[in-house]
Amino acid sequence: MRAMAAVVWAAAIGECVTCAQSLTGLTAGYVVQRMMEMDRTRAASLSSYSAERRYIADNRRFSKHAEVEVAEWFAPPDRKELRVVSASGSPAVQRRVIDKLIEAELDSVRNGNREQTHVNSENYRFRLTGMETVNGYRCYVLEITPRVEQKYLMVGRIWVDDTDFAIVRMEGRPAKNPSFWTRSVRFVRNYQKHGSLWLPASVESESKILIAGKSSLKIEYSNYRIESEPRLESESGVP
Repeated sequence: MRAMAAVVWAAAIGECVTCAQSLTGLTAGYVVQRMMEMDRTRAASLSSYSAERRYIADNRRFSKHAEVEVAEWFAPPDRKELRVVSASGSPAVQRRVIDKLIEAELDSVRNGNREQTHVNSENYRFRLTGMETVNGYRCYVLEITPRVEQKYLMVGRIWVDDTDFAIVRMEGRPAKNPSFWTRSVRFVRNYQKHGSLWLPASVESESKILIAGKSSLKIEYSNYRIESEPRLESESGVP
């Protein structure tokens, strides 16, 4: 047992040393700058994508449940369609939770709101706190604080892949509560790599709502179909 414990401690110390070496001389500003540069590069390569979503909402106090299947289509920077394909369960939960969430997402890509959704130095202050492995990827961990309280900004942490400088995971709460009735919201959003792009894989959130109590929501993303921008002849090496 002592030998096993020694091996575990040695591994832990080795992990800490590796983390410290990886962060030596590194700043949050550098990680954020690289993240913004890579985001622009990836966005420039995307023409559009379509996907499928499954929303699952539950209210524990009233034992209410709803599921909604949604078809998504998106073309940068602000063309997004979300179409309900099927629905089951409580119509009230669908109307008050899922439908409102879909409306808010469509609103977030419109002019005046779209800039709030960007995780960049204009919207946030960053603090580099360490490195962790998340979903199989080595990531820089950064605490993020919004510069102003706006409804599409968040307070929390992000995990940024140390090779692609893409966000692998986000967790936290909205910088501003979405309504008087909502006492708190906590969420976790995970991303998955598709080719050179990183797109949402899942979102899980829990809300405390006045009168209604605790409610949970999960969104599962699947069946991405991605169209990339055609490369210029000069870029592809064709004369």
